[in-house]
Amino acid sequence: MRRRRVLVFCLLSVLALGVGVTVPATAAVADTSAANVTLGTAQDGGTLQLTKRVRLTPDRPGEIEVTAQFSEPENLVELETELPARATVIETDGFSASDGRYAWDGSTDAPSLTYRLSVNETRESEGPLAGRGDYTFVDAGPWALVRTPQVGVSWSWRGENVTLDRRTRIDGEGVASDAMLFLGPHAEYTRRAHGQQFRLVVPAAATLAEPRSEIFESVMAASGAIRVGDRDASVLMIAGPTTTVEWSVQGLQTGGNSFWVRDTQRLDVPDNVWIHEYVHTRQAYDRNDGTRWFTEASATYYAALLSLEQDRIAFPAFRTRLEAGDIRSNPGEILADPSTWTGRTPYLKGALVAGELDRQIRLATDGRTLQRVFRRMNAADGPLTAPAFDDIVADVAGPDVGRLADRYTTTNAVPSMWTRTEHRRAFEGAAPRIEYALAPAAERYRVTGPYRNGTLDTGQPVELATGERLSLDVLVENTGDAAGEFDAVFAVDDRRLDDRSGSLDPGEQRRLTFAYTFDSPGTYTLAAGTRSITVTVQGPSPPAVVDLRANASRVTAGDALELTAGLRNDAAIPAAGTLTLYRNDTAVSTREVVVQPGSEREIAFVTAPAVGVHRFRLGNATATVTVDAPPTEQDATPATGTAANGAGFGVVVAVLAVLAGTLAARRRSR
Repeated sequence: MRRRRVLVFCLLSVLALGVGVTVPATAAVADTSAANVTLGTAQDGGTLQLTKRVRLTPDRPGEIEVTAQFSEPENLVELETELPARATVIETDGFSASDGRYAWDGSTDAPSLTYRLSVNETRESEGPLAGRGDYTFVDAGPWALVRTPQVGVSWSWRGENVTLDRRTRIDGEGVASDAMLFLGPHAEYTRRAHGQQFRLVVPAAATLAEPRSEIFESVMAASGAIRVGDRDASVLMIAGPTTTVEWSVQGLQTGGNSFWVRDTQRLDVPDNVWIHEYVHTRQAYDRNDGTRWFTEASATYYAALLSLEQDRIAFPAFRTRLEAGDIRSNPGEILADPSTWTGRTPYLKGALVAGELDRQIRLATDGRTLQRVFRRMNAADGPLTAPAFDDIVADVAGPDVGRLADRYTTTNAVPSMWTRTEHRRAFEGAAPRIEYALAPAAERYRVTGPYRNGTLDTGQPVELATGERLSLDVLVENTGDAAGEFDAVFAVDDRRLDDRSGSLDPGEQRRLTFAYTFDSPGTYTLAAGTRSITVTVQGPSPPAVVDLRANASRVTAGDALELTAGLRNDAAIPAAGTLTLYRNDTAVSTREVVVQPGSEREIAFVTAPAVGVHRFRLGNATATVTVDAPPTEQDATPATGTAANGAGFGVVVAVLAVLAGTLAARRRSR
């Protein structure tokens, strides 16, 4: 039994019922970025561990089940929890309810609360990224895409400081981050670029409108192009199934490093939602009403601009999209005053203003862009007001551009869309453009090892045998018109193994070679620069024995018997192993054999078996040979007699001749 009546030195309260979490300076809060994974570090002293186990309840669509379990340190004195308003408690262990909160009894180890949570969320949306339905989060029964459930916690201790550490674990299939989670059958794919790991979760109920590789390429290119401060170590992207759910938006990021996008969204449109939601993960500023417009405006603008720069759309589509901020905006809309907005204002007028400010900054400076403003916003302390935004623009690009920022954000003035010629002047000056590509197919992969040494001309996945070493050639090229730096990281399953960096002149290309030896079976992802391949590795199988042939079915003892075996390998990796030749179930010869992928070969055995009938076996192939005894000396020597002079007939031959003559005379006399 724990003692409850002690001197309490401090009381902390962490209320985490919404998306955000308010944390006192003396507490540590860690959330998970993947199911069954804990992020964050515990501080000195004891740790109050909160583990939330989440599971689907297919028989109750719209609800999930959560068990919040605490593993408390010895010096914990009091513990209270507060559940979300939509929670229905179904089981408690060590907690008692009081005024909507649950207090720990002070004696139960690992106390827990299990509750059902209504998770469906709806809202009406308007604007370019609005959907046809109502849902922003939903539990569809067989799967759920919902906010990560939060639990309010307050606690007190004696002695050493007690900090809070949070974990989210999923019972069954699923992935979780600090802001959202997916429950249900899915496949997960990863890539790495620019110091970030990109995780794409594709539910079994989803069908992507774009190839996975293209989604990765687009978002990773955006990661490299957007330089506005630190990047998250990991980004979680979830494809929202659209077969049974109609969403109210085309994609959603509610904070942190995770977002979802409808599986039907394309990349070859100005409203590239994959880039749009990724831009939100790079926004770290504290906005107020005066700068709230910039959140959706910058995401919309960069989705269009980066799609143009990735050659996914042409300039007319880019122009039409931004021009909507002039043509389709309502009179009287003021970006710094949200009370004047419709739901479309930041997406339309806001995107055009962001683009015009970017253009003016580029024209007024030597190489600066709106990203410099964006970066300064992220680094600012405290909420950003409209005047603070104007001051940043003026500091980056000069007072004239600062006054433009004030005009376009604090009045109903709307800029006009620029022309293609004006775009070239501002946006297409001398700049590097670093691109990565795999070497030509016939030379991109080389394999060495115990079974083969040569070049592989293969698609993906690349198939190898354990123990083989794969060398991968990647071409890095500067297709821009100014010298630039590259930094190519080589990683296997997101484990950084090597990196290469350097400078390239315009039009210069360099070949980078990375290599890795695969000692264990499995499926691996190799990433080099922005390119990646999948490699499957398995142990080689023994060669298949097609037939076994003898050079004769019957031989004489003492003569050499030659047996020839035909071997075949239909697999995509070498076949290797030990083949043993048996004679009448007794091993007589052993051979180490390798057969290359998709090929055949023969091996020969020479033996001299004893007299008898012998059955030879190699693998499942057999051959039977009879061995005869050699002829005896009597069988091999002809009859002889004493030779006479003259004609050389022997006595026996002469006698036979006389007898033959006598018999002939008798036949005539008859």
